Amino acid sequence: MSARRPLHPVLRASLVGIAYFIAASTMILLTRFDAGVASLWVATALLVAELSIRPRQHWLITIAACGIGSCMATGLVGFGWAAAGPLMLFNMFEAIVGAVLLCWLGHCETYLDTLEGVAVFALATCCVATAVTAITAGLMLSAVTGMSPIAEASAWFAGHALGTLTFAPIFTLLLKGEIFGVARRSTRRGAIEAGGLLTLMVLVAIAVFSNDHLPLLFVPMLPLMIVAFRLERSGVAIAIVILAGIGGLQTLAGHGPMRLIDGPPIVHAQMFQAYLAVTLLTVLPVTAELQQRKDIFRRLVDSELRYKLITEAATDMILTLDMAGIIRYASPSVREITGFDPGDLIGRQPQDLIGDQESAKWIAAYRHAIDQPEIPSSIEYQAAIANGEMRWFEANFRGVFADGKPTGWVSAIRDVSHRKSLELRLAHAATTDSLTGLANRRAFDVMLDRQIRDQRAGSDTSCVAIFDIDFFKRVNDAHGHAVGDLVLETFAAAATRVLRVGDHVARLGGEEFGLILNGADLDAASHICDRLRMAIARDITKAPGGIAVSITVSAGIAPIDGSKTALQIMRQADDALYRAKAGGRDQLAVAA
Repeated sequence: MSARRPLHPVLRASLVGIAYFIAASTMILLTRFDAGVASLWVATALLVAELSIRPRQHWLITIAACGIGSCMATGLVGFGWAAAGPLMLFNMFEAIVGAVLLCWLGHCETYLDTLEGVAVFALATCCVATAVTAITAGLMLSAVTGMSPIAEASAWFAGHALGTLTFAPIFTLLLKGEIFGVARRSTRRGAIEAGGLLTLMVLVAIAVFSNDHLPLLFVPMLPLMIVAFRLERSGVAIAIVILAGIGGLQTLAGHGPMRLIDGPPIVHAQMFQAYLAVTLLTVLPVTAELQQRKDIFRRLVDSELRYKLITEAATDMILTLDMAGIIRYASPSVREITGFDPGDLIGRQPQDLIGDQESAKWIAAYRHAIDQPEIPSSIEYQAAIANGEMRWFEANFRGVFADGKPTGWVSAIRDVSHRKSLELRLAHAATTDSLTGLANRRAFDVMLDRQIRDQRAGSDTSCVAIFDIDFFKRVNDAHGHAVGDLVLETFAAAATRVLRVGDHVARLGGEEFGLILNGADLDAASHICDRLRMAIARDITKAPGGIAVSITVSAGIAPIDGSKTALQIMRQADDALYRAKAGGRDQLAVAA
């Protein structure tokens, strides 16, 4: 079914102008007492409601149409044609000021949606705008009626302020189509409920305003509140119309609780209007709060649906946790990644599935996500999946806040085992000699720097040694580089076999190797290096084709002194190596 086409602006303005004329004429005929102003004025409420929901470019034609309606009403049934022009100006100015203030304060079309909007509407539109107009209108009307300017201004303010306050919300909902829209969208059960509640409102209004002896004006509040909660503000608007129609007619006829007030009919009419205004002001904040909660609930449902759709489609695991760190939601991807059933994780802490050391990472990430929510919080940790296999995971955390207070966390977790494995392989490749499998020069420099720092911190004496294969060039020249590579591997195997646990050996480049001997002084280091020298001399490198190659090595040893740099220590060891070579090779030399 296609949407209803909007009326042409000129046609709509004309219809509003006719409605303005009818509202103004009716109030003049029914509520004008003692030749003064109407004690109840709802025409301004109609114009304010229309201006509040219409684009600014349509205001002029609407104001013109209502201005004509105001002149016609005043001239035909009011003070006459002489007063029609000035009163039209006052009426239009009052509505324009009210609508401009409402829009300027940011609640033009939505003033019924929030408590702030209701307050702005009541103060700006009904009090300020009407008070400004009442002063000048009172002076003009005093000249026409001969009555006191204060009395005329007071009557104007009371009739216009209370009329706008009571009926502008009703006209706004009516002009926006909200009342009829709710009726069209309601289900059969909802229509029956609405009909029952509004019928109850009719019966209560009749009972209250047919009674001339008991002040039962509080009784309609109960069904009105029920209407507010069940039918929301559209139902409240209809209920107020029912109350205004029945109560107004009965009051004008001289019946109802207003008769208990001493005074002429104009006082009864004004008091009834005040009663309606107070009643509406009591209910409007309730409907505004209900509307806000309804909007929040709808956004919450939409957000939850989107969140559920995203989490169920995500390849990452999504966990939500409360402030105690208890899992309250686990996405279906948990099963695919870990083999655990998501439901089995509910009520548990993630730390239950990982070791104590990894648990500390989680707790630190929790605190970081709450203390510094603007900075992403993430950790990498190891945990066992359902089949017992250890995997690497990356968890990203975000604190969840409500009204500025933390309520828990949401965490997105992904399996990064492949990436970690690649990183480890790359790190190993970056620090390992590809031929011998020993550490390379880069790794050796890092280890030496660490030993120097430990010496400065007071650790036991350690030494560094540089080994060089004697006449290695002759091996390559005589047998080829392939056999030379085998000789290098022979050295690496011997060094790995002879060195102690905690010692380190690295290929520094070519046929040169470096050793770091932890906790060994020069005597102990010399003994270890001599054992390695003799082991290498005994080992035979067997090459393809029956070739057997024997080698010897020379070495220089230097202590690791915390007062020296790595370059200085290596230069001492290198000088000692030079002396060992110069002394005939296949021997050791200690730094001087």
